[in-house]
Amino acid sequence: MRIQFLGAAQCTSGSCFLLAFSGRQVLVDCGLFQGPEELKQRNYRDFPFSPAEIDAVILTHAHIDHSGLLPKLTRLGFRGPIYATAVTADLCSIMLADSAHIQEMEVERKNRKLKRRGQPLLTPIYTVADAEKTMQQFRRMAYDEEMEILPSLRVRFRDAGHILGGAIVEIWVEEEGETTKFVFSGDLGNTGQPIVRDPTAITEADVLVIESTYGTRLHEDREQRLELLAEIVNRTRERGGNLLIPAFALGRTQDILYGLRVLQDRGAIPPLSIYIDSPLASKATEVFRRHAQVFDYETRTMIEEKRSPFEGPGVHFTETAEESKRLNEVSGGIVIIAASGMADAGRIKHHLRHNLWRKEAAVLLVGYQAEGTLGRRLQDGAEEVRIHGEPVKVAAEIETISGFSAHADQAGLLSWLRRFSRIGQVFVVHGERESSEGFTELIQKEFAVPVLVPRLDESFVMKGTEAVSTWDARCRSFAVEEDFSGACQVSVKREVKFRGAFGLSERRFKIKNSIFTAFNLGSAREFFARTALFRLAAQGLAVPLTSDQAPEGDWEKELAGLTGEKPWEVVQREVLGPAGMGSSRYFYLDQLPAWAASGYTTGPAGRLVENIYAIPEAASEPQLHASAPDLVRFWHLLAEGEFLPREAVEQLLAPYGDRRLGIYVIEGKAPGAHVLFGGTYEGPLAVAVLSNGEQGALHAFEQLAAWGKAGEDDGGKHRK
Repeated sequence: MRIQFLGAAQCTSGSCFLLAFSGRQVLVDCGLFQGPEELKQRNYRDFPFSPAEIDAVILTHAHIDHSGLLPKLTRLGFRGPIYATAVTADLCSIMLADSAHIQEMEVERKNRKLKRRGQPLLTPIYTVADAEKTMQQFRRMAYDEEMEILPSLRVRFRDAGHILGGAIVEIWVEEEGETTKFVFSGDLGNTGQPIVRDPTAITEADVLVIESTYGTRLHEDREQRLELLAEIVNRTRERGGNLLIPAFALGRTQDILYGLRVLQDRGAIPPLSIYIDSPLASKATEVFRRHAQVFDYETRTMIEEKRSPFEGPGVHFTETAEESKRLNEVSGGIVIIAASGMADAGRIKHHLRHNLWRKEAAVLLVGYQAEGTLGRRLQDGAEEVRIHGEPVKVAAEIETISGFSAHADQAGLLSWLRRFSRIGQVFVVHGERESSEGFTELIQKEFAVPVLVPRLDESFVMKGTEAVSTWDARCRSFAVEEDFSGACQVSVKREVKFRGAFGLSERRFKIKNSIFTAFNLGSAREFFARTALFRLAAQGLAVPLTSDQAPEGDWEKELAGLTGEKPWEVVQREVLGPAGMGSSRYFYLDQLPAWAASGYTTGPAGRLVENIYAIPEAASEPQLHASAPDLVRFWHLLAEGEFLPREAVEQLLAPYGDRRLGIYVIEGKAPGAHVLFGGTYEGPLAVAVLSNGEQGALHAFEQLAAWGKAGEDDGGKHRK
C-alpha cells in the first residue's frame, strides 16, 4: 500500500494524493497549482501517472486548488467516477467551467503575441467543453453515508466546516487481509463560522493527512473580526473612498455578505451599496440558495426572518464587463467584492488599478495570500505594484482580517485533533514549509505520534501505521558538502525517486532554494544551442553536424550564423517551448525573477560576491536558467525519442558519454554556477544537480547517478 503526495506538499495548492493498493489507484483531489510561477508550470506538464489507470477520484470540496485539474485528467484518459457531495458537484459545475473559460481567454491573449513573433502557439490546459464533459463522471454522496466504491475500498464523507459541501474523507482500504483507515482532513473550517456547520469530530485513524494553512497562526474571534470590519467600513466612508475586498467567489464572498448584513442589522455600519463584481460569485451564491438545508442554524433563521445575507436593496450583482467598468467611474462610497481572493486575476485587478493610488480608498484582505501573489505583495507593504504591465503607486489603506478565513487556525486544528482517541501516522500538508514544519512540532509535542512533512512528489509505503519513504530507502546515505547550495532530482521512467533543495537562492533576503528554483546553466547552455541545431537539421535544414565534434564548440555562434537570429530566441522556440520547460528561460543577471537563484562566487578578496559582478558579458547577453524538474523532463523526452529521432539523439549525445559513471553527462560552469545533468536510454534514468555556488555539485551528482543506476539495474525491486 502506497501513498504519494503530488500536490499541497510544502505549499498550499495543487492538492492531489495518490493511493495505490492491490493493483488499484485512487486520487484524493486533483487540484490546480496557484501562486509562484514555478508551481503554476506544473499545471501544464504531464501527470506523474497514467490518467487512464486511475480507478476513481474522491473530491473533498470544490475550491479550484482541489478540483481544478479534473478536466485535464478526464481529457487525458480518466474514465472513472468522481465521488463528491451533492453541493460540491453543483459548485464544480460552475467552478470548472469558469476556470476553463479563464484559461481559454488567457491563452488567446498570449497567442496573439506569440503569433506576431512567429513563435509556437499555446493550448489551454483544458476547455469549457472538457469541463462540461467531466461533470458527467460525478457521483453524488451524502454526508455520513458509508459506501464501498471499489473492491477493498470504502469511503465516507463528513462535514469539514470549510465551505458549503466541503468534506473530511474517511477511507478504509483492505489489502492482504488487513484494513487501514485513512483520514484526509481536506480543508478544515473553524468552529462558529457563519453559514457552514462546525467540522465533524473524527475519533480514529491509522493514517491522518491534515492541512496546516494556518498551522502557526491564530485568527481573530468572530466578534473581533466583525468589529474590525465595521471600523474599516466606517473609516473608509469617512474618507470618502471605495472599499475593495478581494474575495474568493466561493465561500469567502458569501461570508463577507453575511458579516456586512449582521453589522447593518446591529446599526454598527450604515446602509451600504455593495457590488458583487464576479459572475462566478453570483452563480455560486445561487447554488448556496438552493442548498439552504445544509446551512447552520443561525443562517437558516436569518433567511426565515427575511434577512437573507445574499440579497437586499443594497446588494448588487454585476454580470457584464460594461457594468464592471462603470464601477471604476465611482471614486468613493461603495464596497466592491470581487475575485480573485489573492488579487492575482479577475476583475479585482482592474478595480485595484483604479483605486490603489487613491489615499481615501482601502483594500481589505480577508483570505490567505500565497507567496508570489499580488495580494501578498500588498500585505507585505509594497509601495508600488505592477498591474497589467503598468506601475501603480500604493496610497490606499491596506488592511487584513484573517478571521474571515475559511481555514481553521492553529487553535482550531489542535482542537479537532484532540477529539481523536487513536492516531497512527500523521502527514502534515497544505501549508507553506514554515507553517507545516511548525505545526508538526506542535503535534509531536502534544500527541507523541509519528509526524512527517512530505515533500512534493514524495511516495511512502505504508506498513501498518509505519510510513517508509521510497525516496529515503535509497537515499539515506546521500549527503551534500557543507557549502553546497542548489537543487537535485533523480527520476526513473518519469517517476520521481528523490528530490532535494539546499542552501539559499538569495543571500541578502535569506530566500531558500526550492526544487523549482531556476539556476544559471553557465556553459551548459551550449548544449541547448547544439540541440536546437539538431532540431533544425531534423526539419530538413542544411546543418553540418558530426558526432565527433567536441561538445565545447561555440554552438550558439553556429546557431546565430545559420539562422541570423539571436541564439536564445532560437533555443526558446526550438527547444524550451516544445519540450515544455516552463521554468527555463534566458534572463539578464540584473533582472532575475524571484524564482531564479542568484549565483555566488569567491571574489579576489576571498569573499562571496554575486555572479553579476563576475561575468563580463552579464550586462549584454542573457543567461539560460533552468530548474531540476525541467532538465529531468527534457532528458526523458530525449531518451524516449519524443523530441528527436533516436539516431539523432545518439549523434547528439555521443560526445557526452561518461564511461566511469556509465551515463551521459552534460556539465556547465560559470562564476557562481555549476550544473550537471544527464542519464541513460534504459529506464530511462535522469539525474540533475544544479548549484548557485561552486562547491559540491559534482559530489552530489556522482552519488545520485550511482544510486539511480543501481535502482535501474535491480529491476525496480525498491519501488514498492
